[in-house]
Amino acid sequence: MHKFFAKTLFLGKKLVFLPQCHSTNDELSHLAKNPRETEGTVVYTDHQLKGKGQRGHSWEAESQKNLLFSLLLRPKWKSIQNQFYLNLVAGLSIHDCLLEYIGVESLLKWPNDVYVGDQKIAGILIETNLKGHSVESAIVGIGLNVNQSGFNLPTATSLQIETGKTFDQEDLLEELLVRFEKWYLKLKAGDHQTLLRHYYDKLMWKGELRTFENGGETFDGKITGIDEAGRLLIDKQNGMIQSFGIKEVRFIG
Repeated sequence: MHKFFAKTLFLGKKLVFLPQCHSTNDELSHLAKNPRETEGTVVYTDHQLKGKGQRGHSWEAESQKNLLFSLLLRPKWKSIQNQFYLNLVAGLSIHDCLLEYIGVESLLKWPNDVYVGDQKIAGILIETNLKGHSVESAIVGIGLNVNQSGFNLPTATSLQIETGKTFDQEDLLEELLVRFEKWYLKLKAGDHQTLLRHYYDKLMWKGELRTFENGGETFDGKITGIDEAGRLLIDKQNGMIQSFGIKEVRFIG
């Protein structure tokens, strides 16, 4: 028997637990095709066989050691142009949960990752279903490294590595959903500037001289902000600030 989440208003009131699945995003997308599937439904699992990351990458997660879930949203009030704000909501929710519930400070790496120091602790994958000029539904997939003590990649970490403690994944899920709900309601109220400001405050590498790649060419620049369409603003050190979409720029170092 899995617990009932009492701390949220509507997120996680319906929980679907799968001991194993290919991808929680895929499983929830099937459920979401039913228009009566309520907003806030969560599918989570102990083990993903084909967990998905950004740019077609896989997500490495040891069985029964991490938090792997997807959340159904139906933000029909949100325009296609503003769908990136769901990334901001997810990133801020993870950051706040780690800091307020566990005491771990993290940074948000644009557009979809959460880091502790120079190591990745969480990833976000949002898949939307569009209808007309609006977002009909959105599947928010989150992978958070919790009790795993080792990774094949040296750039990954977990809460267990950072704190030396083990955590109950369901308790952690509830606490994360509480923060997600708070930020999601701000988004629903149209408070875009608060989301942008808080996201930028926690943005990794902001104001630092870094190397980027765009269209096969590398350049040095400094991140100066996020615009209202969710594009990264980079000062290219030639007096010009240029905006880049999610697939238009890549961090080199």
